[in-house]
Amino acid sequence: MAKWFRAAPLFISIMLVLAPVAFAASDNAANTPDSAQSLNQFQQWLQANGYAQQAPNNTRLSPSPVLTAPPEIKEAPPPAKRPIVIGASQLSYEAGRKAMLDAAPPDGRKPSADASAAFNAMLQQNMPMTPQQVVQLRQQIDVAQRAAAIPANIPPKPVSTTLMVNLAPGATPPAVRMAQGYVSSLVFVDSTGSPWPIAAFDIGNPKAVNIQWDGKGNILLIQAVSPYSDGDMVVRLVGLPTPVTLELVSGQRVVDYRVDIHVSGIGPNTKEVPLGTNLPNNANELLLGVLDGVAPAGSKILTVSGADNQAWVLGEKLYLRTRLTLLSPGWIGKMVSPDGMHAYELPKTSSVLVSRYGQPVELKVGGL
Repeated sequence: MAKWFRAAPLFISIMLVLAPVAFAASDNAANTPDSAQSLNQFQQWLQANGYAQQAPNNTRLSPSPVLTAPPEIKEAPPPAKRPIVIGASQLSYEAGRKAMLDAAPPDGRKPSADASAAFNAMLQQNMPMTPQQVVQLRQQIDVAQRAAAIPANIPPKPVSTTLMVNLAPGATPPAVRMAQGYVSSLVFVDSTGSPWPIAAFDIGNPKAVNIQWDGKGNILLIQAVSPYSDGDMVVRLVGLPTPVTLELVSGQRVVDYRVDIHVSGIGPNTKEVPLGTNLPNNANELLLGVLDGVAPAGSKILTVSGADNQAWVLGEKLYLRTRLTLLSPGWIGKMVSPDGMHAYELPKTSSVLVSRYGQPVELKVGGL
């Protein structure tokens, strides 16, 4: 090992001298007899001076590798120049078409008669109509679609109503008017206007009506599937032993968008229990009309200061429709809708005291 370290400088010097000769010879005649003879002489000199071991007789020396120059890298040709259209919006339709045709790479060949015939045949097969005929066809399709969207009859009038449910035997169930393509919401409330949750429901004709329910609330969404159908549905309310029956009628000129169904009694969600005696059924019907903004029959309309307030006088009683809470005088009858509207029956008076955002406000009643 020490002998190799001492011979390293001499070996490096010899390689530096012979390297140019080896590279020059490899360019013209690699693996020739002369190059092999020089290599054998160099191996013999190393063995004679004690710098290398004698190779076995059966071992062949592998020829030195041939070094070749790397292939010449040719630069890619520049891309073909295309016409640049600046401000395409300033070009007309015909100029834009011509610019796109000119952007195609030139071929240098003229189309033959067969190529032109094949091109024209393909155009005729795939686009047999002229541009004007295409526009006329699209216009006719638009007219047909517009005609198909027009209903056969006049669309029904949407209304929002309030119904009083009479659970007495022999009473006629209230009717809900529906129309195909319109969704009606049924809102169940108690006598105080508080939501009354639904426990279950059933439909007499399931194929004619589609019903959606969240499984816990007091609102049912119903929609007529067929344009003309009749049937009924039964709704069970939480804590109410008697089921509520409703008649479902579709194909009417009026459709109930929202129906507030008032059920006599106090529901489980009532926060305020009214005090006083119950009123006869006819008085409840009057308050029901007042709650919907319908004047009682034979009454006189009055003026009330403040927005969204209405009042009527009938005999010695005053009927007030407002979203405010009445403080004075004491009311005889009261009904509340789910949207917060109040209907009061109270003695005839020219001034009432209400609560607005927790502050007492006096309302003047005129026209008595």
